[in-house]
Amino acid sequence: RFLPLSDGKQPLFMWATMPALKFISDPLIAGRAVSVLAGLGSLIGIGLLGLILFSDPFIALFSSLIYAILPFTMFFDRMALADSLLAMFGVWSLVFAVKFAKTLQTEYAIYLGFAIGGGLMTKSPAMIFYLWAVLAIIFTFDFRKLKTGLWGKLIWGLLLTVVISQAMYLILRLGVGFQMIGARNQDYVYSIKEVLSHPLSPLVGNLKTTANWLFLLFTPTVLILGVLGYLNSKTRRQFLLLILVALIPLVFQASIAKVYTSRYILFAVLPLIPLAGLGLHWLFVRKGILIKSSVVLFLSVPIIFTFVYLINPGAVPMPFDMRSGYFSEWTAGFGQKEVAQYLLNEEAKGNSVVVFTEGTFGTLPDGLQIYTEGHKNITVVGSTPNIYEIPAGLLNTDKDNLRYYVLNASRNHLPASEMAKLELIAEYPKFTRADGTHESLLFFRLK
Repeated sequence: RFLPLSDGKQPLFMWATMPALKFISDPLIAGRAVSVLAGLGSLIGIGLLGLILFSDPFIALFSSLIYAILPFTMFFDRMALADSLLAMFGVWSLVFAVKFAKTLQTEYAIYLGFAIGGGLMTKSPAMIFYLWAVLAIIFTFDFRKLKTGLWGKLIWGLLLTVVISQAMYLILRLGVGFQMIGARNQDYVYSIKEVLSHPLSPLVGNLKTTANWLFLLFTPTVLILGVLGYLNSKTRRQFLLLILVALIPLVFQASIAKVYTSRYILFAVLPLIPLAGLGLHWLFVRKGILIKSSVVLFLSVPIIFTFVYLINPGAVPMPFDMRSGYFSEWTAGFGQKEVAQYLLNEEAKGNSVVVFTEGTFGTLPDGLQIYTEGHKNITVVGSTPNIYEIPAGLLNTDKDNLRYYVLNASRNHLPASEMAKLELIAEYPKFTRADGTHESLLFFRLK
């Protein structure tokens, strides 16, 4: 139950995936189904956030519409990754924080505690949700009406939120390896001392990268819609709240991140969507056919980008980290399902199968292990990630077994004498790199 802690990962996404695995045979689809449901939760939450902040159902609908057609959300809400779940909890923490600030009702403080707690059990960046709650109170609570009794309600609600969320997070202490969360975080972020010693590095470079991600994944027209939202003078306070809620984690992450990829900022950019909905509404209510017709232009760009992502992702301008990580480099999972199906077919014929892979965790061998889980006659074993010789374990395996070797071409440094021992069964090419080369997954049988 707490196995993800061994790698310093909070387990809630994996817990949510476990029931899906009971109903969906393909483990990849099962994991993606969880993200799809989380994305649906975010879509509803974004609409409610727009309604609560701006008191206009059309702004709420426009916000949800933009969420549905945005390349950023479409892409990551279809990935079997924890980031969509984190983003959903972030959106709902804002919804409940604003509702609590406006009503001071204890039930919303409780819901806020559950939302933040869920985020903390998903990924460490959820700590920023506490700051979001404080900002929501500062910008939406009417301090002119604050009386002695209301002070008590405000403090009690905030205390309740902290207690509930921290109690949920402390559940993770029941698992061995809780301390690995902090240890693994250090692999991805600089310490405060390190940041102070070089404040502009990696900040400047990461901010440039963030701007590129927003341009490609938020699309230019949606960003312009967000700017247009400022033109509504009656909603400047709410506009500033959402800008700060998005900007603070973006800048903070950019200043401390050793490893920086686009999915890490998904939760932080979602609060910008109601601003785009506000801008779309501003255009929609203008007089004049030309201005109203511009709505089609503003929405057509994200729709086209999203459509191309769905049917031919290799043809769409894409951030480098996404293209390399998910499509063109060794981390991309092309071929694994086909290899697994081949192994399952061999097992169905009554054969015992042993397959060695490059790597000891991650895409290989875990990708194959997921597909072959429960098949006792298939053994998947990881090995060194850089291959200069065939693993001794594979060579020494009983010849009564069918013996296979799976590795990426870029990791294959086997000399000709070793290659002579292998027979290539299949090669699964990945997307072409910018320089015209491509990575491939190689599937060998030991002769």
